[in-house]
Amino acid sequence: MSIKRPNVLFFLSDQHQADAVGYREDSLVQTPGLDRLAQTGVVFDHAYCTNPLCVPSRSSLLTGRYCRNHGLYDNQHILEANSMTLPRALVGAGYRTALVGKAHFNGEQFHGFQERPYGDLFGQAHQPDPRRLPENGESGLGDIIQNAGPSRIPLALTQTEICVAESSAWLQAHARLHRDQPFYLAVHFDKPHFPYNPPAQYYERYRDRVTLPAYDPLFLERSVPFVRHAAASYQASRYYGTTDPDSHRRALAAYYGCVSWMDDAVGRVLDVLHYLGMDEDTIIVYTSDHGEMGGHHGLWQKTVFFDQSTRVPFIMRIPDGVLADFQPGRRSEVVSLVDLFPTLLELAGLPGLSEQDGMSLVPVLQGRALSRKHVFVESTVLKSPHDSGVMIRTERFKCALYLDHALELYDMENDPEEQENLAYQVKWRSLVHDLSQRLVDFWQPDQQLHRYQNTPRMQREKHFYPYSNQFVVGNGVVVDASP
Repeated sequence: MSIKRPNVLFFLSDQHQADAVGYREDSLVQTPGLDRLAQTGVVFDHAYCTNPLCVPSRSSLLTGRYCRNHGLYDNQHILEANSMTLPRALVGAGYRTALVGKAHFNGEQFHGFQERPYGDLFGQAHQPDPRRLPENGESGLGDIIQNAGPSRIPLALTQTEICVAESSAWLQAHARLHRDQPFYLAVHFDKPHFPYNPPAQYYERYRDRVTLPAYDPLFLERSVPFVRHAAASYQASRYYGTTDPDSHRRALAAYYGCVSWMDDAVGRVLDVLHYLGMDEDTIIVYTSDHGEMGGHHGLWQKTVFFDQSTRVPFIMRIPDGVLADFQPGRRSEVVSLVDLFPTLLELAGLPGLSEQDGMSLVPVLQGRALSRKHVFVESTVLKSPHDSGVMIRTERFKCALYLDHALELYDMENDPEEQENLAYQVKWRSLVHDLSQRLVDFWQPDQQLHRYQNTPRMQREKHFYPYSNQFVVGNGVVVDASP
């Protein structure tokens, strides 16, 4: 008789800054759902995405490969339809797989998932608030600072609540019809990504309570060109002094409200899993595709290599009997989201794949050290391929190299806020030479534009489609959800 492999319940949020969690003692943000998960799981305090942009990061999660190998750097880039993905590998081992919510797939819309009852098959997942009017041809998400505040969409029609309902229904059906078959259910929330419009009760938790991060008003002026160009590409990345600071405080309160709303949704799905008696057989993972600057250095959004943009929350809970010597707690090792694919394969008792770039984190889950001591992150400013760079994060330092040959070096132990770029100081010349050579060997910058330009791309981004999400009904028909 064969042994049933463990289930996997994977939560992926969008644009969740690593420090915006309740289990950090100094955090204002309330996340009881994630706190509960953290108490019984492993929290990776230094987890990094592979690229602080949606499509590239999600493609790395899906394939276990760095951007330099799968070729996606832009939100219009298309992943090959026959790519080996995590759900595709699990289906081959007998898993039942489903995705609920935002995938941001361009081109093929399943990539190994057998079911997608709800999500962004045609649209962008994020719902303009107030809603767009398709008959008027409106698109986009509006000004993310000026438009922040309580949601005006009926709660039951929001992507967050529909994800809870659809995930709960899927789990109920699985428990009734397929309980002996292992499952991989991916629940992808579009929050806390803008628009920052949580339901009023979540917004009120933080209204008039937030403090904007302190920043040097000359920081951007002294930054490398990549940072300045990335800031210019996002309208919200302005100095507080040039816009109404109350607007930024309102936006930060609304962002935190979106985090708490999404956390509450995670907690409710976990309650369903427990009620159905399947939590004791299920690996639970929570992470996000990238972070959010949230006012640090006077910036909003992502793309840059600062920790608020590239570091993500990452929690894994392993049920009894799946992994010997599993040791819950906090971990300080530097890890990457590219590591999730090989980790889940090992936990499922499956062999690793030679084309993967990540490393199984099973030793870390057991309280042992990881042989690798660094990770890489790549980034390209939206629609500006010449503004590209790569970063290495070691146990102590962060070093970034750009196509224009600019350099950054930060001592993350003594300067965790990344205020002083040490790259051009004589004292650090030897270290900069060593780390930049490792970056060149990994990234091969002379090939970067070729990689970017030779990846197939959509003619336009998915937000031009007038409906954010779609339902796939029983006979396979795709139906637009409310805008």
